[in-house]
Amino acid sequence: MHLVLQMFFKEEHKKGRQYADLYELVQHAGYVLPRMYLLCTVGSCYIRSKETAAKDILKDLVELCKGVQHPTRGLFLRSYLCQVSRGLLPDVGSEYEGAGGDISDAVDFLLVNFTEMNKLWVRMQHQGSNRDRERRERERQQLADLVGRNLTYTSQLDGLDYKLYQGVVLPRVMEQIVQCKDHIAQQYLMQCIIQGFPDEFHVSTLDVLLGALPELQGSVKVHVILASMLDRLASYATTDESVLELYSKADAFNKLSAAATAVAQQHSEMPAADVASMYIALLGFTGKVYPDKLDYTDKVLTECYQALRARQLSSDSQAEKQIVSLLSIPLNTYDAVTVLGLHNYPSVLSLLSPPTCKQMAVTIVQSILKAGTLVGSESKVEMLFDFIAPLVKDVPGALDGTDEEDFAEEQNLVARMVHQLRSDDPDEHFQILKIARKHFSLGGARRVRHTLPPLAFSALQLVRAMKKKQRTDQAAETSCKTVLQFVHGIVAPLADVPVAELALQLYLQAAHSASEVARLEMITYEFMEQAFILYEEAIPDSKAQVTALQSIVGTLHRCRIFTAENRDVLVHKATGYSAKLLKKADQCRAVCTCSHLFWQEDEASQPDSDSAEPSSTGTSETNDVQPLVQDSDNVLSCLKRALKIANAAQQQLAVALKASDTSPAFLYVEILNQYLYYFEQGLPNITPAVMQSLLELAANEVSSDSCKQDERLQKIYSNTLEHIKAQQGGEGEVGQRYEAIKV
Repeated sequence: MHLVLQMFFKEEHKKGRQYADLYELVQHAGYVLPRMYLLCTVGSCYIRSKETAAKDILKDLVELCKGVQHPTRGLFLRSYLCQVSRGLLPDVGSEYEGAGGDISDAVDFLLVNFTEMNKLWVRMQHQGSNRDRERRERERQQLADLVGRNLTYTSQLDGLDYKLYQGVVLPRVMEQIVQCKDHIAQQYLMQCIIQGFPDEFHVSTLDVLLGALPELQGSVKVHVILASMLDRLASYATTDESVLELYSKADAFNKLSAAATAVAQQHSEMPAADVASMYIALLGFTGKVYPDKLDYTDKVLTECYQALRARQLSSDSQAEKQIVSLLSIPLNTYDAVTVLGLHNYPSVLSLLSPPTCKQMAVTIVQSILKAGTLVGSESKVEMLFDFIAPLVKDVPGALDGTDEEDFAEEQNLVARMVHQLRSDDPDEHFQILKIARKHFSLGGARRVRHTLPPLAFSALQLVRAMKKKQRTDQAAETSCKTVLQFVHGIVAPLADVPVAELALQLYLQAAHSASEVARLEMITYEFMEQAFILYEEAIPDSKAQVTALQSIVGTLHRCRIFTAENRDVLVHKATGYSAKLLKKADQCRAVCTCSHLFWQEDEASQPDSDSAEPSSTGTSETNDVQPLVQDSDNVLSCLKRALKIANAAQQQLAVALKASDTSPAFLYVEILNQYLYYFEQGLPNITPAVMQSLLELAANEVSSDSCKQDERLQKIYSNTLEHIKAQQGGEGEVGQRYEAIKV
């Protein structure tokens, strides 16, 4: 429509009619609303012709539009005027500047139009009955952009500088905002100022902007306005380092902090969630602008606590959610230990309900793990456990609604955190572990199965660290002994949880450390004894017994601290338990495994040979590394016993009419591989003749029809034969030994 009218007036102008005459002519239209639209259109053409000053036409139009006082019609009319005159303002650098006016005229036109539009917009609220109030408010929200467009065009003027903004634009706009006394208008227009004008203007006019907040209507969401301003200023701070100097010069933090406090005090009816969201923005601003001033963060927490404690937080889930977000902000900026040491951090945390406190404890632990923060002093560890208490012990109400999966995930986080509790000083590290054990012991059986194992491993790492810093006095060895006794005290409760399999594995880990790192025979023996006791009394399941026995034999095989007498006792127990397993197949494999207890490889082939160093103290509690155990007779005895068990298993299946079962053939092939291992080790009593006999036995077993159909069995057997052929082509003593075997 606008373009059509413009084309009409341009055609009339080409016919010889002056724009001044057309401008005068349309004012005689009978109806005021069409008259004003025509006047705005011809006025824009009149300005483009430059036959008169732009400022005069603009001033005339903005005054004449007062003739339409219907709120909705008047808003659209003035919006049309603002739109058609946008490129015709006498801005700096504009073709209409000079005789047509200056930047002051352009600003005056936009501000007058804004003022009149705001009055019309506010008047809409007071038309009609109260039952239509919600509908009117929705309509006003939809028309808000028409009013804000004037401020947008003002902020986009090239000639708008800080002096003009401070002296003219801001005072007139703020005057209109405060005097209109309408919450919808005040809410929207304050946001227009914050989002529309440059950030550097806001920094220098903070006093004016913040001073207007208390004068706004009580129903205005002042916290949203302040939060929006803080977010904008925080983003501006990241653009240039010189901005930080500007903030310091303007004393921005103290002004914003005081404004937030004033808002919280003056609006006592403000919900706690809104108060918290306001301080979230202030804390975010503080972290970005003043990351090196931790006292500012603490001050924000102090003010937030004072504002929230006067409000009712019980059953206010939204408020608690906001408080959690507030407390999480400094955890993302600083290391968790520093944040937890703030004076008022626990005060704000105390406002939360037990379930939410647990949620915050999870956030703290996650922050420590994400940042890799080390907690390296006793006081800091005690402080940390005070904050995460809902995770390490039962707190009334904290477990409400927590399922097993979530509980296990939370405890796994705590378990991972244990490895962040350490110090470079071994003595202090040990004290830290003792503090952790004290707190974990309060968690009950449900928790200790998750938290005590990592504590035990951390203590074993400490033993290794102590040995690396080898001292020459007796105290060093005593320290290792003390730590290992500490580990014993950690593992013992796990047997009663019950998680006997886990406790047994920890005893074995501790035994290996006591043997190969600390060189303490009696403590190693005690750990092995405890492992055997658990095996006997607490592991009834046959599958678990097989796994446990394999672990026991593997650990005993690697422990080289034992004297012959102590080792014989433990080996006798292990071999005895192997023969007592429920299934013949398990017995056979276990006996084969036990054969390794009688044959240890050279030290150079051991993975931990670097840790098996002789003791330098020579005390009665420590032993040097014992000679390698290489008893070929007992090895062969175990292997022969395994063959007897495999034969017995085959006979049982034959009696049960299960001749098609291939499990005995598997056993023979596995025994063959055990023989091959010892054959390569050079045991004198495992001769090529013995190997040839065993090969024929295995070949006979796997040649049955049922075994030929078992692809897995055939694959294992063929791999074994390929290994023998590969060794026969090799060089050295092993190759020569294999040459005597015929495949």
